[in-house]
Amino acid sequence: MNATKTKWSFFLLMLFSVSAIFAQSTISGTIKDPSGVPLGGVNVILDGTSKGSVSDFDGDYAISNVENGTYKLKASSLGYKTFTKSITVQGKDVKLDFTMAEDAASLDEVVVTGVVNPKSKIESSVSVSTMDVKLIEQASPRSAGELFRNVPGIRAESSGGEGNANFNVRGVPISSGGSRYFQIQEDGLPLNLFGDTSFGNADNFLRIDSNIGRVEAIRGGSASTQTSNGPAGIINMISKTGATEGGSLGTTFGLDYQSNRLDFEYGAPLENGLSYHIGGFMRSGEGPREIGYQGNKGGQFKANLTKRFDNGYVRAYAKFLNDKSVMYLPMPMLLEGSNDNPTYSNLPGFDITSDAVQSAYLQQSAGTSPFTGERHVNDVRNGNNPISKALGAEFSFDLGDDWKVAGKARYSNNSGQWVAPFTAAVGTVSEIETTARDASNATGALVYADGDREAFNPSNGLAQIIHMFDVTVDDLSNFFSDVKISKKLGDNVGVTAGLFSATQNTKIGWQWSSFLSEVKGGGDARLADFDGFSRGGQYSYGTPVWGNCCQRKYNTVHNVNSPYVGVDADLSEKLNFDGSIRFENVRVNGNIQGGPTSQGEFDYDGNGTIEGIEESVPVIIGNAGQIVNDNYNFVSYSAGLNYKLSQGAAVFARYSSGASGRASDRNNYGTDGKADVQYDEVSQLEVGYKKRLKNGVLNLTGFMSNTDEGLSNELNRSVGNPFKALGLEAETSLDFGDDFSFNGSFTWTKAEIDGGANKGNTPRRQADLVYNLSPSYNFGETSQHSVALSVLGTSKSYAQDDNDLVMPAYAYFNLIGRVGLTEGLSLVLSMNNIFDTVGITEVEGNGDGAFGSNRLVRARSISGRSSTISLQYKF
Repeated sequence: MNATKTKWSFFLLMLFSVSAIFAQSTISGTIKDPSGVPLGGVNVILDGTSKGSVSDFDGDYAISNVENGTYKLKASSLGYKTFTKSITVQGKDVKLDFTMAEDAASLDEVVVTGVVNPKSKIESSVSVSTMDVKLIEQASPRSAGELFRNVPGIRAESSGGEGNANFNVRGVPISSGGSRYFQIQEDGLPLNLFGDTSFGNADNFLRIDSNIGRVEAIRGGSASTQTSNGPAGIINMISKTGATEGGSLGTTFGLDYQSNRLDFEYGAPLENGLSYHIGGFMRSGEGPREIGYQGNKGGQFKANLTKRFDNGYVRAYAKFLNDKSVMYLPMPMLLEGSNDNPTYSNLPGFDITSDAVQSAYLQQSAGTSPFTGERHVNDVRNGNNPISKALGAEFSFDLGDDWKVAGKARYSNNSGQWVAPFTAAVGTVSEIETTARDASNATGALVYADGDREAFNPSNGLAQIIHMFDVTVDDLSNFFSDVKISKKLGDNVGVTAGLFSATQNTKIGWQWSSFLSEVKGGGDARLADFDGFSRGGQYSYGTPVWGNCCQRKYNTVHNVNSPYVGVDADLSEKLNFDGSIRFENVRVNGNIQGGPTSQGEFDYDGNGTIEGIEESVPVIIGNAGQIVNDNYNFVSYSAGLNYKLSQGAAVFARYSSGASGRASDRNNYGTDGKADVQYDEVSQLEVGYKKRLKNGVLNLTGFMSNTDEGLSNELNRSVGNPFKALGLEAETSLDFGDDFSFNGSFTWTKAEIDGGANKGNTPRRQADLVYNLSPSYNFGETSQHSVALSVLGTSKSYAQDDNDLVMPAYAYFNLIGRVGLTEGLSLVLSMNNIFDTVGITEVEGNGDGAFGSNRLVRARSISGRSSTISLQYKF
C-alpha cells in the first residue's frame, strides 16, 4: 500500500511540475531606435524580479521562463529614455517590439547640427541643447519665438504673434530687429538666407506643429563655419520620418478666446526599406487678443518619403504653408513712475495684455503699389500671411573604405503679405489732431468715420495715429544646397569638405498708410476722419508724420557659394580636436527704391476730381531706383578642444570668428551699387563643462563675444555699433524616479556697447539674466496622467541704447495638464501666462507726453492669460 501511495505521489508531483513548466512563457521582441535601426546592448528587465535580458546586435531580446502574471517591463540604454510598459503573461509567449526614444538631455545623444561630423554631446566641443517631442509639448508654444525662449542663451521677443520675432544670442545684439546673427533651419537648411529681412524674417515661414520630432540648438561655436549668416547660433527643426509606425490626431479649442485647430500626423515603414511621414494642421480663430475679427486662419501640410539602403538613405520631402496670423505691434500704454522704476499699465478702456491696435472698424488699407505706381488695396485681416511651396531632397551614403557622402537641397517658392497697425503717436484728441493736420495739410473737423459721422469724442479723451505697415512679399523664393564628403584617415583623423550654395530672391514692396483712431480695446476702436478730407478713417495714402518714408521697393538676388573644410582628430583617448574654415563668396544685384519719386495729385478713386486726401499722394513710378551691384567675401573659422575627464564628464574650449552678410533692405548703397557695410563680424570664445549626474546632466559654459557691427541707415535712422559681451550659461535636466523630472537653464550676460555715443551702455533689450524652469510630474497606474509647469523670466533691460528708460523684470508661468482617458487618448489643458503677467519686450522712444500726472508710451507686452483644451489621440 505504501508503494502504491508513493507511486501516486510521484505521479501528482510530476503532473504539477509539468503544469508549472507549461505555465511559464517567453517575452521577446526587437528593439529599434527612432530611425528604425536595431539597438543592441539594451538592458531589459521585469521590474521586481531577477529576470531580464540584453538585446543582441540585431536588437533582439528574450526573457524566458516567465510565470503567469502582470509585470512592468523596463528597458534602458545610455542615450535613450527608459522604456516602461505593463505586460500580462497568461500561459502564452508574448511578443513585444518597441522603439527607444532618444534622451534629449543625455550626453550620449548624437548631435548633427553645427558640427563637422555627427558625434555625441559629451564628445562635442560646442554648446548644444536638444528638445524632443515631450519637451516641446511641455513648453506649449504658440510660436517659434515662444519655443526658442526655452533654449539657454537665446532671448526671443515672442510678444508679436506667430513670426517676425527678434532674437539675440549671448549678447550678440538685435540692433536691427530679426536675427541677423542667428540662423533658423528646417531639416538642416536655412528657411531664409538672412534672418533680418524686414517683414520676411525666417520664422515667418516656420510653424510649430506635430511634424517636428526634435529641435537642436547650437550657440556660438562651430555655427560660424557650418552655416551662412549664423555665427551666433543655429536652431534646427528636425522632422519626423516615419521610421517607426505611429501618429497622432488632436483637436484644440480656446477656452477664453476664439480658436479652433486640428493637428494630425502619421508615419510608418513600408516594404523594401521605404518609410513615410505626413502631417500638418488647420486652424481658424481670433487669437489670444481681442481684435474684432478672425485673424488666424490657414494651415500647413508636410510630407516626406525615405528609402533606406544597406549603406545609406535617400529622402524627398515637400511642404505647403498658407497661414494668416495676427501681428501685434507696439500699442498705447500708461507709463507711471520714474524711468528707473517704471510701471506699464492699462489705459482707460484698453488692456495691454488682452487688447490690440487691430479693430473691426479697421479692415482695409489703401495706397499705391511701388512696383506699378497703381492703386493698391489690402485686407488688414491678412496679417502675417506667408505662402510657401517647397520641395527638397537629402541623401547620405557610406561608400566604403571610410568614405562618406551626404547632401541636402531644397527649393522654396515663398511669397505672401504682411500687414499690421502700428501706433505711431498717442495723445489727447487735440494733440493727435494737430500732429496729423500739420503733416498732411488736412482740413475739416474730426468726425467718426462710420455711422452718422458725429463729432469725434472718445470717452477717455485719447486718440492715436496709426501707421499701417502694409507690405507685399512678392518673392522671397530661395534655393539652398549643401553637399559634403568625408574621409577617415587612419583610426583617429577625419576630414570633411563641403560646398554650400544659395540663391535668395528679395522682391518686397512697402505701401504704408495713415489712420486716426480711438484708443479703445475689445476690437471696437472706431476711426476718425477729417470731414470732407479723409476716407474711412484713412487721412493719407502715405506716412506724412514720418516724411512719407515708407513707399519702398526691393528687388534683388543674392547668390552665395561657400566651400568649407573641417578636421576632426582624436589626439588621445580622451582629447579630441575639431576645426573648420569656411570661405563665403557673395554676389548681389538688383535695384532698390527707398522713398517716393513724387508726391502730388493722384485721382485715387477715379472720379475725375482731386479731393483733399488725393492732393499729395506718394508714388514710386518709372524709376528703377538705386542699382545694386555688389560682391564680397569673408573667411570664417572655428577650432575647439574637448577633453573627457571620465565617461561621464568632459571640458571643452572653442574660439570662433565669423560674419553675417546683410539683407538688401538693411543697408545703404552707393552710386556704384556697392554697399556701405557688406557684412558684420563676430568673434567668440567659450569654455564649458559637461557632467553626467546620477539622475541627469549638468552643462556649464562661460563665453565672451565681440561684435563689429557697421553703422548704416535703416528706415530713416542710423543703426550699428560695436558690442562686447561675457557671461555664463547653465543647463540641467534631472529625473527623480520614473515620474518626476526637471529641466532648467539660466544665462547671465554682461553686454556693453563698445563705441559711439552710447559707449559703455547696455544694448537695448538686453537683460542681464534670462531663465526657464520646467518641472513635470507623471502619475496614474501607467503614468497616463501628467502635469507640467514652465516658468520663463528675465531681469530688467533698457528700452533704448541710451539706457534712459527701463523695461522691468518679469516672469510668467505656463501650465499644461494631461489626463489619460484610455490607451492613447488624452484630454489636455494648456494655460499660457496663468497669472496674466505684464512683460514689456519693446518700447518706442522714452515716452510720448503727459496723461494727467503720468505719461503715455507705445510699447509691446507679452499676451495675457489664454487657455486651450485639446483632445489628443496617439496611435
